[in-house]
Amino acid sequence: MPHGRYDPVSVGLHWLTAGLVAAMFLLVLVPGVVKGSVALHKNIGLLLILVMLLRIVWRLTGGRRLAAPAGVPKILQLGAKAAHLGLYALLLGTAALGWVYVDAKGMELSLFGIDVPSVAYYDRDLAMTVYGWKKVAAYTLLALILAHAAAAIVYHHLLRRDGVLDAMLPARARKAARPAVAAAALLALLPSAGEAQATFDVDAYAKALAASLAKACPMAKPDDTAAHEACRKAMGQGVEASMRDYSFLFGGQQKGLWLKEKKTTVFRGDLFQDLYMSLFMFTGEVSVETSPDGNRTVALQAYFRNGLPAGLYPYPFWHSDPKWAAYEKANQIRLRLSPAGKVLFAYRADIGSDANRGVYKPVKPPVFLGEWMWPGADGVAEPRATLFSAYYSLDNPHLAALDESYRRMAISFRNADCTVCHAPDGHRKMNKLTLLQTPLHAAASIDAVIDEVRMNKMPVDDYEDPRPLPPGLRRELLSNGEEFRRLLRTADAWEVTNGRPKARRIAAK
Repeated sequence: MPHGRYDPVSVGLHWLTAGLVAAMFLLVLVPGVVKGSVALHKNIGLLLILVMLLRIVWRLTGGRRLAAPAGVPKILQLGAKAAHLGLYALLLGTAALGWVYVDAKGMELSLFGIDVPSVAYYDRDLAMTVYGWKKVAAYTLLALILAHAAAAIVYHHLLRRDGVLDAMLPARARKAARPAVAAAALLALLPSAGEAQATFDVDAYAKALAASLAKACPMAKPDDTAAHEACRKAMGQGVEASMRDYSFLFGGQQKGLWLKEKKTTVFRGDLFQDLYMSLFMFTGEVSVETSPDGNRTVALQAYFRNGLPAGLYPYPFWHSDPKWAAYEKANQIRLRLSPAGKVLFAYRADIGSDANRGVYKPVKPPVFLGEWMWPGADGVAEPRATLFSAYYSLDNPHLAALDESYRRMAISFRNADCTVCHAPDGHRKMNKLTLLQTPLHAAASIDAVIDEVRMNKMPVDDYEDPRPLPPGLRRELLSNGEEFRRLLRTADAWEVTNGRPKARRIAAK
């Protein structure tokens, strides 16, 4: 027999939740069903969080609660309560994990154009961990949705005819309806909470870092190639070695923008130091500031080497006159740190002092001819700073195979159109950029790119929706990418085995 009805607000929120969840699963299971499906999925996820919070508040304050129908076994009543608790936990938790995942990937996120706060900084390892949790939570949720539907329609509506289904239907709907949600219990919050508790003396670190960089890369003439090479070889063997084992963001100052709004590039720490940081000379002067987000920023006085041969720059900064000018005017390298001392964002800035710059004149760079790589006069590809021979020891026996593997992989990515948004001018399409156009840039990004292709999240179209690859091309791309990654690890392992001072010691990861 009927046992009452839920209040209109509870009914409305229930079916609104059902609609949002159905839409989210549709957008994931049928990619590209509408243009901009990825952005829409993210917006709906944020909206679902708001709806679930509203449901919780309403349930605790004004929502009508109904007793279980007579005759339902006690064990089933307890199961129903546990399912509803799990329902709320998974609906809210899955959406929240999606929020963390998007932020940890460095992706843009807003609620239908309204900015939302960041809950995590770029951290690929965190993103992949959270992605795994989110996937388990989402499919658990989907399974329990089906169980929830079966319980409402089959057990209560068709077998018992006890009015449970009618109690949650809109006032004029009396036939069986498709349900919305279900649950299981689980949610382990963010793994980095413990890391944030670690004590870290940022002032002592800043002083040691400034001294180490000034020793490795002291002031010299801006066109002194020998000083640059000495800097490149020495950097990474002092306090700064700690930032070589993970990836972070690098970009320009971009005053007035929050970090998530800045145009930045994802870099592996060791290659950031060797390719970019070595282009600066350090004086040993340093200061520590508190950033608007509460984290500490280490500001290192540094000046750009603007007189080097073109091939010693990792790509033609002069493709944009403002970018070249920004490098020339820079007088600081600034590192924003987490509470545990991990670099979140590195950027050049011109808000420091020029007092120690010395004799320094603007240089007119070469004319940019639209090529990110070009043949040098001696037949060696430029920029040679980005070749494997500039990073690995010249007697490393795996260099030739690595070069050949990179060429095969580059062709695969070109055929798959996976480099459209991954060139130095690709900022017009995304805030967080992954560079693939040179051997060392590809080496730094290969893990992330393989993950994206394997998860069918790359390449993307102009709406940032994944564009499915032909199965054969996808297999070829993954095969060549995996082989390239295997050879990178083999070359890294050789450097470690042979005691090379800057060997990448996480090669076997």
